[in-house]
Amino acid sequence: MYYLDDKEFGKVFISVRSNMRNITMRWKGGSLYMNIPPGVSKEHLEKVLNDMRPKLRVSQTKNDLSYHIGQVIECYGFKIVIVAQSKFSNKIIFSKEQKEVTIGVPQGIDLTIHNNKQWMSRALKTVAHNEAARLLPLAHRVTDRLGVVPECFEIGYGLRKLGHCTPNRVIQLSANLVFLPEDLIEYVICHELAHLTYMNHSPKFHSLVNQYVNGQEKVLEQKLKAFQWPVIR
Repeated sequence: MYYLDDKEFGKVFISVRSNMRNITMRWKGGSLYMNIPPGVSKEHLEKVLNDMRPKLRVSQTKNDLSYHIGQVIECYGFKIVIVAQSKFSNKIIFSKEQKEVTIGVPQGIDLTIHNNKQWMSRALKTVAHNEAARLLPLAHRVTDRLGVVPECFEIGYGLRKLGHCTPNRVIQLSANLVFLPEDLIEYVICHELAHLTYMNHSPKFHSLVNQYVNGQEKVLEQKLKAFQWPVIR
């Protein structure tokens, strides 16, 4: 791995991948990473970076997370509240009461620092894992409505991959779906249920997804792409 110095984005980390044909980019932890095929020149990389600059600015904004004491994060069926605690100077404390999960962070912590943002993001993911069972009743209601039943539902932990349908008709739903509003959770569930009929992303597959979501597939897809996650992806 090496890097380019960019006046706007700072260090852009470059990884050469022998199995790649195209250049891909993503933000991670506040830095831009590019995966490239072998033989790509620095000049070409700079041209691609300049061509993609407007879109990268938008995606950078989406990935520029901020946390603060008193912040409330609405989730599916519950909410998360960030508070300050003085009991431990180097630990995060979790507590739960009915439909509210409290994350207690050390008193005086600077949540604008990158390492602390990562710490906070991991804490939120932990809560998601603990509360993921809330997704299953909704999943079963969707299957009852559609009359399409998988072998079973399982909870996974992906963030980029929110759902997966295995060849054995097992549907895995990411615990991080709890951060989404109900209509987007249902959209992900419907997408995976459609894979029980078509194990691809063909026009017939998308037509079935669209049928499952009452003609709103494209609207929901765009809404999901625009969603601002409260955790680092």
